[in-house]
Amino acid sequence: MGTCWDVLMAVICICGLALAGWWLFGLLLRPLPGGLARVVITGRGGGEDLEHQVRSFLWLRGLGLLRCPIVIADAGLTPAGWDLALRLTARWPEVILWPAGDLGDYITRT
Repeated sequence: MGTCWDVLMAVICICGLALAGWWLFGLLLRPLPGGLARVVITGRGGGEDLEHQVRSFLWLRGLGLLRCPIVIADAGLTPAGWDLALRLTARWPEVILWPAGDLGDYITRT
């Protein structure tokens, strides 16, 4: 009978530790508040990795782990890179294209 109680207590302890770990992991991955944070992606050249980076952050938004706007900072985009950035902003309204030198104005404006 003592072994049965030992097994039951071990199962209860394991479940309690799993619940505490799950709760703490949830605190670690809690979504960022939307009004306080901005994701800034620097756009340079032809914007080779720009779409991949935007899609990565949109994936996080889709999971509910991110609730802030995504800003593409134009730091020397070529005409092809500019067209790509404009297509990304047209496709997803939460993506914004802004000149890198005027990011301070964007932050104080919103």
